[in-house]
Amino acid sequence: MAEFYENSMKQHLRECVWGSLLAGFWVSAAEVQIHVSPAGRDGNPGTETRPLATPARALEAARSVLAGATNADVRVVFHAGIYEMAAPLVFSAADGGNAGRRVTWSAAPGARVVLSGGRSLWEWNQPRGRLWTATVPEAKTGQWFFRQLVVGDQRAVRARWPGEDGVLRLATVDNTMRKFTFNQALPSTELAGQRTELVVYQNWSVSRALVAATATDGVTTITPVGWIGHGDMTCASPGKPAFLEHARAFLDQPGEWFLDTTTGTLNYLARDGEEPPKAGVVAPVLTQLVRLEGTKEHPVRNLHFEGLRFEHTDFALPPVGYSEIQAAHYGTSTREPTYVQSVAIECIYAEGCHFENCRFAHLNNSAIGFGAGCRSNRVRGCLIEDIGGSGIMIGWRGRGRLQAGSEGNLDADWAEATDAPRGNEVAHCVIRRCGVDSRGAVGVFVAFSEGTRVLHNEIYDLPYTGVSVGYRWDTTPTTQARCVVAWNHIYDVMRTLADGGGIYTLGFQPGTVLLGNLIHNVHRSSFAQGGAPNNGFFIDEGSKGFLFASNTVYSASGGAVRFNQNRREWHTWINNFFDAEATPARILEGSRLAGPQAPYKGRLPVR
Repeated sequence: MAEFYENSMKQHLRECVWGSLLAGFWVSAAEVQIHVSPAGRDGNPGTETRPLATPARALEAARSVLAGATNADVRVVFHAGIYEMAAPLVFSAADGGNAGRRVTWSAAPGARVVLSGGRSLWEWNQPRGRLWTATVPEAKTGQWFFRQLVVGDQRAVRARWPGEDGVLRLATVDNTMRKFTFNQALPSTELAGQRTELVVYQNWSVSRALVAATATDGVTTITPVGWIGHGDMTCASPGKPAFLEHARAFLDQPGEWFLDTTTGTLNYLARDGEEPPKAGVVAPVLTQLVRLEGTKEHPVRNLHFEGLRFEHTDFALPPVGYSEIQAAHYGTSTREPTYVQSVAIECIYAEGCHFENCRFAHLNNSAIGFGAGCRSNRVRGCLIEDIGGSGIMIGWRGRGRLQAGSEGNLDADWAEATDAPRGNEVAHCVIRRCGVDSRGAVGVFVAFSEGTRVLHNEIYDLPYTGVSVGYRWDTTPTTQARCVVAWNHIYDVMRTLADGGGIYTLGFQPGTVLLGNLIHNVHRSSFAQGGAPNNGFFIDEGSKGFLFASNTVYSASGGAVRFNQNRREWHTWINNFFDAEATPARILEGSRLAGPQAPYKGRLPVR
């Protein structure tokens, strides 16, 4: 009894001391908890009964705890609700843990928690029929313009003409004068000032340019259309499919919307039985939600996100237009600088950081990027859907020092090899509906990285390629090596564009393994450009040094495997099952092993 009393007093004293140090946060011997709730107040102490209100204040509170005397783990617990953020959360080394200390940002058990970069629009009028309107004063003053709208957890369609892909075609192209005519007359020539975009499908990419002027049979754009200097494959040319997006005259189908910047009025045509005030409408404000921003000397370590939903970011049309080159990279010409699309979740010099059982949705740029100095990070058991660009980019080069590239840094490796991401993993995820705005984006992109693992994912419903590995168009050695792409179930891809596949590869990649992947239903749309087929595996320029083992490919429109400027004998092939060899028994066995496994198999992550 005396021992029990003594231990109880020691524990009581510890809690009293820690309580004074931690300004009232809930503490146990193992973990400090900071609670956040939409019903809380940022002046509260952050306990379960008196929670904070905002993620920004929670970050400050966690930083204060981490700077204190205790070495306990820290957990920021979000209770159910939507947290509309005024700015991205930026985590430095001071906000992470260390080898013996874990920092976790998580949803409370069973709670639906949304970290949103958008703003909910609740005040609506119904002037007639399906048409609903909301006032957005900042749109009239030029302070807020958005290119995405979510209604009831579903992306609405920017009013477009025609409503169906492949109907409108370019008739003539003059990129010097930026004039383009079509195979049919426009329904309206009143497009100037509405931020209307001309969208053109190339072979494996898409281009977007703002319309400056119109005629009855065509438009003039502010910027050229396409990546100039690589022939017709990456720029506008006669016969290519096109459409126009975002004009009042195109608002004619349920589920479409148009933002009138002259009046500040958002117009939406409701679907059957839909009422925007009840469904919930969100427009994005931010382009990023989270940045893990370490340095080479002080990386962000041991930081974890569990059970959270990251939603609602936008991608503004760049001043140079958006002439996509490949896989969410863009530029103006082969002689000018190239760029990579921004990411909603940006990781730089992050080590041992994890995203577990999270949802990433309604992000109009690319979702997650692991860039310079990222080591042993993991995305596991997550749902990634409705993404404007690529789902996950390992080897994202939006920031960091690069070598001089052959075409405006498009294929540039890291200036310092130690900056190459190493040992990162994407596993047991469901990745779908990427490339919604940028059709040439991919589900998972891997380049200029070492030891990346892409394992047991289900990847489907994509306009272009499922997984892209490598980004150098020759056999020059780079930091890209020893990647493992294994037991992924990839299907229903190449729905719009051409010259890609379930898995697409580039460049010399010693030690890379493609193992046990199940790939099928690789389509070719009726309006896809160019003569190149779409395949289960498209082994493109310079690809060398791979092991292909126990993969199963069937129902690929262009066949299981295609080589371009490399040879079969540059790789090792063991026990693969392609086309006719993909028997029903083999497909059944492949489906058993590929895709998410227990405890993720048969269920989607956070909804």
